[in-house]
Amino acid sequence: MQGRGGKRNAAARFNKEKENMMYKTLIMTSALALPGLAGQSVCVAPAPAVQEVVRTCADSPWSMEIGGAYNFAMRDLLKHRTGSCKALDTMGGDFTLVHRNSARDSMYVRLGYGYGGDSSAGFTGFGDDNIKLRSHTFTLTTGYRYTRELTESAGMYLGAGIGVVNQSVKMKYGTGRVDRRRDSSFSAHDAAWGFGMEAEAGLRYRLCPCWDMFLAYRFSANTARNSLGDRGDVRLTDFNRNHRQFYHGITAGVAFKF
Repeated sequence: MQGRGGKRNAAARFNKEKENMMYKTLIMTSALALPGLAGQSVCVAPAPAVQEVVRTCADSPWSMEIGGAYNFAMRDLLKHRTGSCKALDTMGGDFTLVHRNSARDSMYVRLGYGYGGDSSAGFTGFGDDNIKLRSHTFTLTTGYRYTRELTESAGMYLGAGIGVVNQSVKMKYGTGRVDRRRDSSFSAHDAAWGFGMEAEAGLRYRLCPCWDMFLAYRFSANTARNSLGDRGDVRLTDFNRNHRQFYHGITAGVAFKF
């Protein structure tokens, strides 16, 4: 009986050692296989790369226009009991800030300045008198502009705006008479505020993605009325308020986006 029990125990130990050997073999096989698995590519869909959006001036809705202008006056400047002073043309320039709301619609704000100066003899009917006039006009307007592309580089636009105007008029009157008792030389100055309006039609040409050039016709008017006759000098009583001014103008310049 003991011989049979010893055989059974020996067989059990043999089977246990066999199982342990199988476990060890499995563990060693797995350990040897891990480096190979580590070198294999894994089929994983790559995440899309995040691309940074780079904005340029060509994409900006903001632009600044710098232009020069010449305005042809449609009415005489000052009234007088013997008639009127001659019409006074002006020249100057403006800065216009434009915001593009869409491909065709824009809004703008414009700061402008115009200077006019002239002199004439025989104003009161005598050949020895002379009158010099100077005007300074400041405007601040805001308005709407419609733009339509004609080609890839050229386009046309229509616009209209309203705002405020400050107009300053300076006058110097003198005579060449030798008799100082009859000399009526004097000078005067007055500034007045009023409302202004403008309408324009122009052409644009794209020089590069960020720069344009433009040429436009502009009609402008204001309600400012200077009164030299209210300055307290009896010699100025003949000079009543000036006519309200209307102008036909030509303006040209460049525009850049920022």
